[in-house]
Amino acid sequence: MKKSIKLLILSLIILSSLVFEVTNVSLKLGSSYAYVVKPMIWIFIGIISYFFFRNDKITNNKYKKDVFFIVSITTLIYFLLYFILGYIKGFANNPYDISFKGIVTNLWMFLPMLVTKEYVRYYMINNCEQKKILLNALLISILFTLVELNIYKFDTYFSSSLATLEFVMQTFIPSLITSLYLTYVCYFAGYGTSIFYVLLPQLIMYVLPILPDIDWATMSIINSAIPFFSYIYINYSINKMDKTLNRKEVRTVGIKGWFSMIAIVILMVCFGLGVFQYKPLVIASNSMAPKIHKGDIVIIKDVNVENVKKGDVIRYKMEGYYVVHRVVMVSLDDDNQKLFITKGDNNDDVDLYPVKQSQYAGIVKLDIPYLGYPTLILGKLLHTNVDDKVSVDKGRVE
Repeated sequence: MKKSIKLLILSLIILSSLVFEVTNVSLKLGSSYAYVVKPMIWIFIGIISYFFFRNDKITNNKYKKDVFFIVSITTLIYFLLYFILGYIKGFANNPYDISFKGIVTNLWMFLPMLVTKEYVRYYMINNCEQKKILLNALLISILFTLVELNIYKFDTYFSSSLATLEFVMQTFIPSLITSLYLTYVCYFAGYGTSIFYVLLPQLIMYVLPILPDIDWATMSIINSAIPFFSYIYINYSINKMDKTLNRKEVRTVGIKGWFSMIAIVILMVCFGLGVFQYKPLVIASNSMAPKIHKGDIVIIKDVNVENVKKGDVIRYKMEGYYVVHRVVMVSLDDDNQKLFITKGDNNDDVDLYPVKQSQYAGIVKLDIPYLGYPTLILGKLLHTNVDDKVSVDKGRVE
């Protein structure tokens, strides 16, 4: 079997392991999912990886000792900084069960998964197409980032702008940077080194009776900055040690490439959060067909409300969601504020209520067909009430 086929099958198996969380089966299983089902799933994935790659020799161990030394120092710095901040900000009781039985139970919950994940990551990055190592490293890192997230909480992550921002800054970006770092470490030093890096923080969390009481913003900075600067030093050391490494090879694992990967992901996240002038929105009904269909993504531009005219397709706010309809008439209310009479192209009548100026939230500038369907499907799997909201195609309140 070709390596590319093996990697594809393994990636699909890893993604399929998230089905329990996407469908909320993990919540129904309760603690048995975390302590029994999930560890067994990862042990199974590890066994598959072993049989897939047991005959593949990996010779990329030239810098193993040097990288391990740097990662060890990095782990020590993480440990010291974490507790120094604890002395500054204070300590709190460990919320986990730190009895002997509790420690053993918690170790079983995370240790098999931790070891297996890094073992699988190691074989994936070292058996992928090396000509596209940068892209492969990014895809593998994103895959393992998704595994680390609590998928069943996705509806709460995006329940408000503040919740989304907190999720992105506290969880997603630090997890992605750490995953990129571990992928890089696995490529040059093997899974033992990456296990060493992630093992200590987990042991601290489950064993010590008190832990530093550090806010999430500070922890996000620590969990992002330490692996990032450690990577810079490792990359510098490797390039310095290997005088025969040509420039093209340096670029594939160099700091510019790493910066590029992080920058692209951060830009995508910021775009999705609406940080820029243009914002994406998934369409969940056919009220604007045939111009815009259910499952399309439209790009909204922040245009001054004074520039909105008849014929523009605007986005406006309802309670907890948005409607995208065409302006068929513009008027003024008693306070000399603009009022928009709107209508879906596929509707027989205009919307039941005029759109106030305060509800206006931009003009549609671009329609991208079908790209939003994964979001709609995920919403249904997470049992959100998207269909209940968008069934109100005429903009009525309650």
